[in-house]
Amino acid sequence: MLKNLKNTQFNFLFLGISAAMPSFALGIPFGLWLLSAGVSKQTLGLVTVSSIIVALNFFWSPFINRIKLPVFYSFFGLRRSWILISQISLGTLLLFLSVLDPNQNLGFVVAVACLIYFFSSVQDIALDAYRVEYDQYFDAENLATIYQIGYKVGAFLIGAQVYGIIGAENWQVIYLYLGLLMFFLTSATFLSMRVKEANLSESSFDQFFSAFKNLLKKNNVIILLLLVGIYKISDIILGPMAAALYVEVSLDNAEYLQKKSYFNFIATFVGSGLALWAIKKFQIEMTMFLGALLVVSTNMFFSYLYLFPSYFNFISINFLDTIAQAFTAVCFITYLVGQVDRRYTAIQYAFLASLVIIPGTLLKGTSGFLIDSLGFYNFFLLMGLIGAPSIGLSYLLIKGFAFNMQNNLRIVAIILIMGVFTFSLFEFQESKTMLNDKFIHFFVYSLLSFFVFTASLSFKRILLFSGLISFGVLTEFLQNLSGLRNFEYMDIIANSLGILVGLIIFTISKKTLKIPN
Repeated sequence: MLKNLKNTQFNFLFLGISAAMPSFALGIPFGLWLLSAGVSKQTLGLVTVSSIIVALNFFWSPFINRIKLPVFYSFFGLRRSWILISQISLGTLLLFLSVLDPNQNLGFVVAVACLIYFFSSVQDIALDAYRVEYDQYFDAENLATIYQIGYKVGAFLIGAQVYGIIGAENWQVIYLYLGLLMFFLTSATFLSMRVKEANLSESSFDQFFSAFKNLLKKNNVIILLLLVGIYKISDIILGPMAAALYVEVSLDNAEYLQKKSYFNFIATFVGSGLALWAIKKFQIEMTMFLGALLVVSTNMFFSYLYLFPSYFNFISINFLDTIAQAFTAVCFITYLVGQVDRRYTAIQYAFLASLVIIPGTLLKGTSGFLIDSLGFYNFFLLMGLIGAPSIGLSYLLIKGFAFNMQNNLRIVAIILIMGVFTFSLFEFQESKTMLNDKFIHFFVYSLLSFFVFTASLSFKRILLFSGLISFGVLTEFLQNLSGLRNFEYMDIIANSLGILVGLIIFTISKKTLKIPN
């Protein structure tokens, strides 16, 4: 019986739940807890920057990759012994959090949160390395999918129970429950199989530098690291303000949050399943590109939720957002696994996973100030635009990071399209300007049209022309839908004339400069 329990890949379902517990505990419930205690949005944003501790885990990853804990190692091996120690520490800290009051002990609350982030990073290092090395038993993409499903179970099904408790505003019970659950999840670590771990003769410090030296030998490593660093930046910056949005539009109802968790759990299966199918059908590079498009699109939907805060919109937009998160998580984990050298699994994976977090974490402290300056509506639109470079680099990934004029022009065209779309929907304050509004439309669409035609020599011009015209009409329709700006036929005419002029300039320049196909 015990052997059958060990010989399964579904242990990663429970290990995924264990990995989700710290993030969930310091996520939406933590934000709602602090906001209910009178903490401002700006302070909440700054407090969440403490999660940078998770992003710095590659500094202590060499020790976790090498140091054998006395007694624990002989029974559980290197990976599982560190997982077990981190789970016990996290359970203890969550129990401690249950007796604190942010009104009286905000400093202590932040200190405990920092310790939770630290032991969460230890758990992540050991779990990531363990999952990578576990592919000696099962396929890596299957393990990534099951792990992500478990992670979302921890975030949503467990969350649904917690939101039921939130209805009574009994925060002590919430963190008591999470702490006890963390102790229970140690059973998954006990029942998991031991893996073959690399036996390196180097010291921890030598191993640390060797791992980085090995990573830096990869082709196009700078572009690779840049892609990893910005891929999920908009999601991370947006994160702390989700709770603030729900409070602002009165959607922080416990019943709503509980139902959202159930729907998001279903969305996790949809997103993870789609990612697994896409990886097998289109390969990982195309899947990464599709994931970047999904993240940007769903982030922008929160602007619509701010304008129209109904129960249906709340559930459906979070449902789509969770599909995008699950999709990108599976494809990104699969991609990172393919980049690491098995001799330096914990160090390299920890560094790449940290690089995903660092830029967004450093910037998310500004999220509260951005909302005060821009408003919720413009803030969430901006979060979509911030994701434009990740779409461009993901496209370059499909092309094998090949730098040439055509690929570079296509990246510029992608970013221009997103920029025009975003600023077309922005809510601007009334201001007098010397430039006529129609001239701005004409100039912007002339520039956009020229770059799109120049970047897409292999596409039929009539299709590109029709697509750009439809794009101009769509932006006007969405402006009217928002209720913040009007649908104007003269804007459509100015856009269309600009597209036509851009096509003419492109045609003339192609004949004159002989642009190579």
